[in-house]
Amino acid sequence: MNLRTSFVFLFGILLLVWLASILFPARTARAFPENCGLHPSNLFRNGSMAPGHNTSYGTVALEWTPFVITGSPRFEWVDNEKWDANGAQYFWSDSVPFDAGIYQTVWGLQPNVYYRFRIGYSHARLDPGNAKNEVHPSMGRQVGVDPFGGTDPKSPNVIWGPALFNSTAGMNPPDLTMTFAARADKATMFFRGIFTGASGRAKVWFDVACMEPLPDMPTATAVPATATPPPPVPPTRTPTRPVTKIAQGPTATATPLPPTATRTRTPTATSTVTPSATPRYARPGITPTPSLPIDPATGLVTGAGIVSLVLGFVSFGMGILLWTRS
Repeated sequence: MNLRTSFVFLFGILLLVWLASILFPARTARAFPENCGLHPSNLFRNGSMAPGHNTSYGTVALEWTPFVITGSPRFEWVDNEKWDANGAQYFWSDSVPFDAGIYQTVWGLQPNVYYRFRIGYSHARLDPGNAKNEVHPSMGRQVGVDPFGGTDPKSPNVIWGPALFNSTAGMNPPDLTMTFAARADKATMFFRGIFTGASGRAKVWFDVACMEPLPDMPTATAVPATATPPPPVPPTRTPTRPVTKIAQGPTATATPLPPTATRTRTPTATSTVTPSATPRYARPGITPTPSLPIDPATGLVTGAGIVSLVLGFVSFGMGILLWTRS
């Protein structure tokens, strides 16, 4: 094979590589962007935790309702610890243990169809009195869902994910993501902060709540609601970090924490405040957009194709040059 033939052969190979990168681009996963709280496909109302309304526990983000299982934490809307411009939900207590959080009921779901939700930004810290928010073993976070749409966090129908204690994870921790099958036309999602007691101010922040349908998953088998609640059991601290917890049905485990210190405020059982706005219905047909305007994997392959094309033209030009000289 002479030099001219070799260059023509090399050009042909490079041209085929370029055409393959154009005709068969790399497949990429479609998902919510990082700040999915403001995404139009988000099934949560006010997933960005914009300021809202006053309750008997304090100020709570619009469309969200507080709940208190034990203790008497104070709820506030803040803009000093947040992910987006709309601020975040915050609640705290000085040295007194608590088990509390916020919830929202999403309507218009399809029974036995799978959905996924997460809290995209959250922190649980303790300020021991030195004006520093520190990770502490007494501070935990947890997410749960009542797939039947009930609003009682102590109900045996609530499926709780793993309790995330003593963790620095703030952005999209896998422990605070859940996949579940809806058992009615509505479901209630709970975001929970747990403080087991220590000297200092216990602080919890929640921001960027996101929920989406999973139409590609098979339909789940219908499961009846649990009739008799089991005795309460404290949440289990687990070091494991599953990527996604898949809830197959209501569990028989309820996880309220008993108080471990003398209460300094008058506790109340559960909130009676209801969301002030009309529920927005789920739109399972909407496909979330990719998290970035340009997908890195596709861009990488396309870039390689462009480089290959340039090299092909260079090789072709050198081949013509050598051919004419010979």
